[in-house]
Amino acid sequence: MEDLLSVIVPVYNNASYLHQTLTSILKQSYKNLELILVDDGSTDESLSICNDIARQDNRVNVIQKENGGVSSARNCGLERANGKYIAFVDGDDCLDTDMYKEMIVVMKKEKADIVNCRVIKEVSFLPIPYASCAILTTDYPLVYLSKKGYFMASSLNKVYTRDVIGNTRFDENISYSEDKLFVTEILMKANRMALINHIFYHYIQHKDSLSWQDTYEVWEGNFLVNKRIYDWIQARDDIDQNIKSSVFRGYAKSIIALLRYDVKYRREKSYKETLALYQNDLRRFMKETPLNFAKRLEYKTYISSYFLASIVHYYFKRKK
Repeated sequence: MEDLLSVIVPVYNNASYLHQTLTSILKQSYKNLELILVDDGSTDESLSICNDIARQDNRVNVIQKENGGVSSARNCGLERANGKYIAFVDGDDCLDTDMYKEMIVVMKKEKADIVNCRVIKEVSFLPIPYASCAILTTDYPLVYLSKKGYFMASSLNKVYTRDVIGNTRFDENISYSEDKLFVTEILMKANRMALINHIFYHYIQHKDSLSWQDTYEVWEGNFLVNKRIYDWIQARDDIDQNIKSSVFRGYAKSIIALLRYDVKYRREKSYKETLALYQNDLRRFMKETPLNFAKRLEYKTYISSYFLASIVHYYFKRKK
């Protein structure tokens, strides 16, 4: 008998995409799953679609709640989950049929706390047949925090044991980049992790999705999360210096991203306030970080002064 897998889907006004998403979950070759749909106060037909599907498949449980954001919805699902394994899916993404079967096979074989697969971004769902692929493992999961090509900052392309999640929850006070915070906290306490070098998770991009938005709130959220992670990692004496350096670079780049936004949208006061607060960290970043000439020049202009950054990155582009 397969161990139970709980798949948690926060739903908010996903009516246009929900059927395809839920079908891709319910058609998984790993059959012993419960699908927990948390309707986060949708104002479209999402709740009705969820209830219709629940009537057709007894593995589906629908929870209705007032709107509180994606973190609140995921946390609500975690409180109701019964599975030995936990996974998250967004209400407009899709999965290949063998995703959970193959990931749980690896999880059991490698005695891993977390298994991570690769992701593809696309505008429409194009299934990818599974073929044998390389498996990477580590007994020090934090080394994978900055691993390229595996969407490490996402909570969606992973299967977790219930035990490794424990009492960890998504921070409901952070609206952007909350995934990275959750995943990092899990990696800090996990004993073993496996990476599957195969694309199973399909991140379907829509014009109204967050990835298309260029707002201060997005970049501020990115900064707050990277700063929190930096503070966590720096406070630990048992963490490898290479990991600390990598986390510091991510934190410093998130500051530069704020400065870049301020220059782009002519927010001189905000730029100067941010630069004054974090200038020492940025100087350390420029001193310690290996950068090619072009990137060093780009960063240098952003952190030197508002006037210089505006001339280089705004004035000439506007003239073109």
